[in-house]
This record gives sequence, C-alpha cells and structure tokens, in this order.
Amino acid sequence: MARAICPGSAGELIEGIWEEKEVLISLTINRVSEMEVEIENEFIARTSASPLPKSQKALEIALRDWGFPHLVSRIGFRRLRSLPEGKGLSSSTADIAALLGALSSLVDHPLTEEEIARVALQVEPTDSTFFRGLCLFGHMDGGVIVRLPLPHYLGVVVVELPGTVLTHTVDREKFRRNWLFHRREIEEAYRLVERGLEEEDVNLLGRAASLSAQVMQEVEREPLFPRLLEIAEAAGAVGVNRAHTGRAFGVLFDPRVYSSQQMLERIRAGLAGEKVELWSARVISGGVRMINL
Repeated sequence: MARAICPGSAGELIEGIWEEKEVLISLTINRVSEMEVEIENEFIARTSASPLPKSQKALEIALRDWGFPHLVSRIGFRRLRSLPEGKGLSSSTADIAALLGALSSLVDHPLTEEEIARVALQVEPTDSTFFRGLCLFGHMDGGVIVRLPLPHYLGVVVVELPGTVLTHTVDREKFRRNWLFHRREIEEAYRLVERGLEEEDVNLLGRAASLSAQVMQEVEREPLFPRLLEIAEAAGAVGVNRAHTGRAFGVLFDPRVYSSQQMLERIRAGLAGEKVELWSARVISGGVRMINL
C-alpha cells in the first residue's frame, strides 16, 4: 500500500497565449487530493462502486508505459481527500498526480514532474500543481515555459459559484481567439507577475490576476465578476483571479495586512444574499508528496 497527496489550485493566476502557446500559471493552494493504492483484489472490489474514470485511465496508461501492464487488474485505488469537482480548482489534476505518486512508490518506478504531465495530458489538458514552486506551463503540450519563485505572502478567499464545468466541454478555440485578440493584456499580466514575484509585491500579482480575469470575461461572462471586483477593492484585497475553465473566483489578499478570517468575513459580508460557497486558503508550492504509513 502507498499514499500520496497533491495540492489543487484556486484557479489560475493568469492564463492565455504566450509565444503562440496556450499557457497558464496555476495558483496552487493548501488543499489537497490524497490517493491510496494497493495490490489486493479485495481492495478493488471494495471501491469499484465509486470509480474515478480519469484517474483509472491515468493508472492504466502509467502501468502500460512503465512496463507493468499485468498489474492493471490487480491494483486498486481510493481517494481519501478531495477538492470540489467541476469548479476549476485542479481536482482531476491533483487526483491523477497523487495517484501516480503513490503508484510509483508501490511499483518502485522513478517519477518526475514531466512524467506526470505526459501521463495526465493523455487524459485531458492539465494544470501545473504537481510542479514545485510556480511555473508558466503549457497545459496543452506539457511544456514548462518558465519556472517561477513562490510568493511568500499571498492569501486567497475562494468564491465557488453554483454549477460545474466539464473540461472536455470547453470551447478552446473560442478561448484562443479571445486570448490572441487580447495578446497585449496577457503579456502585460505576465510582466506584472514577473515583477510582483521578483519584488515580492502582492499588489502587482493582484493586478495581473484581475487583468487576466477581465480578458476571460469577454468570452465567459459572469454577472457577479464586476461586483466581486468592487467588493474585493473595498475589503482591502489586491485583486481577483479566476478559474478559467470552472465556476470559481479567488479574492487575493496580503495576509500580513488581513488575516484569512478577517478577509473571509469581509467578502462574506459583501456577498450577503448570493448563492456562493466561501472558504480561505493560502498559496503554497506545488508538488506530489508521499505519506508515510
């Protein structure tokens, strides 16, 4: 038996076209998926009633590619901790990455971040929460464009809206046309991220996130977004980011100025009467981590 965890995200810090590639920076947070794998037929029977088809497909791809196809029918898995699904919080990416981490330990196969990306992309476009730190990531082809340092001080109040979005239903060509049209804004957002991380200025990160979210508003209009920007500014937050293929926003703030509880209460007061779920998180380094049993 082996267990591993991988964090999810509060959507993307920015997303768009960079040097002709679709790229994103996942905003990795301290909420995780935890997966357990085991070679035991009884274990498979016990969990077969609630399958995770994306994770199952990744398991089969990995065992085939790693030279263990004979183990497909013998290895079972279960999810012990999870993220909200269909909201754009990297739940499937975290599930798959945690599963591959546990599986690699179980069969004693070396695993790299690039290998996780290669397997995950055979299932669907993936986020970058399994990379350590932050990175500008080509989520369609798996390429890491730029490695980025982790912001030391950045909190998030996640705003979950009703409904879900399935990754495979997204009109990516429509997104791409919009990003190409707003190429200058995306480039400016990335420059703000670079400066914000270099200068440790969370206000610049917030401006970058809001700019990217505003570009997305052109093709995926969310009536609550303009009001949320106003609420965030009034509450003392630094910006609002978005899950570009999901139903969630993040209100970004400096935890040295306001505690998570204080910012959560301010945003809750501003959104009183709205049918949303709110919870707080902090930005952390990505990466798969093993759980000692």
